[in-house]
Amino acid sequence: MHTRLNNIYACNCEDCKTKTIHLAADSNGFFKDVLNAAKNALKYLLTKQTFKEEDLGEEPYKRLIDETYKVFNKAIMDNDVPDVMRKALQSDAFLFGTLKTRAQMFEASTYLLNPDGTIKTWQQFERDFRQVFEDYNQNYLEAEYQFAVNSAQMAAKWTELDDSGRYLLQYRTAMDDRVRESHQALEGITLPKDDPFWRDFYPPNGWRCRCQVVEVSKARYEASESEEAIAKGMAATQQIGKDGRNRLAMFRFNPGMEKKLFPPDHPYSKLKAVNDINVKNEENDKN
Repeated sequence: MHTRLNNIYACNCEDCKTKTIHLAADSNGFFKDVLNAAKNALKYLLTKQTFKEEDLGEEPYKRLIDETYKVFNKAIMDNDVPDVMRKALQSDAFLFGTLKTRAQMFEASTYLLNPDGTIKTWQQFERDFRQVFEDYNQNYLEAEYQFAVNSAQMAAKWTELDDSGRYLLQYRTAMDDRVRESHQALEGITLPKDDPFWRDFYPPNGWRCRCQVVEVSKARYEASESEEAIAKGMAATQQIGKDGRNRLAMFRFNPGMEKKLFPPDHPYSKLKAVNDINVKNEENDKN
């Protein structure tokens, strides 16, 4: 799971390579709550020496879910989002936080045993799981938060777009040297709101995507060729990883149309139901 997630979150654009922000180090301490909750959840996991999906209702895991949700909810509340859309995005944020916690605890459970089958001490467990812990609660979280900010903004904008057909929608990038080439190819694409292009390529179209959509007058702008635009959108959301999977395909969704804050096909949602993972050895069972 971790290897696949690293492939998903890896980005070769200059913005991501040169601008890594660890939210947990934020001076106001807001994001540190997630780290603290995650550490407590891991200590609880080590104490129980077992994990099953229904355990997510237990207090340490609930706390991690809640703290993760607060991060995403801040992204929503920092935007002016209509009530119906806001509630839908908040519901999706909570679901995403739950799935993220489930994935992290499932992966953590595979680190509980020493090679000889004995349970690790907290020091051993923390040492061996440290990189995964930082990825989930710092690196991945930072990218998810930034995406949530842009996704909430664009979902709110979708509700404000005119439905009369008097206007066309035009794709616009930030028009600076940080725009990735694949997104620059979408600059100026102009199509009606009901064109299928916007179903899959309405921004954001990747981690830290800053692209926007604006309404323009039909009298001033000519509509683009839909099939050509879709081909460009497909190219902009295609990056084949070492595992042979297209790690950008999940961004082919419209947050406003689907009322989703995060990609519905994110790997967190693909994790199979977590079976009861009992790592207690025979000696522990006897005690």
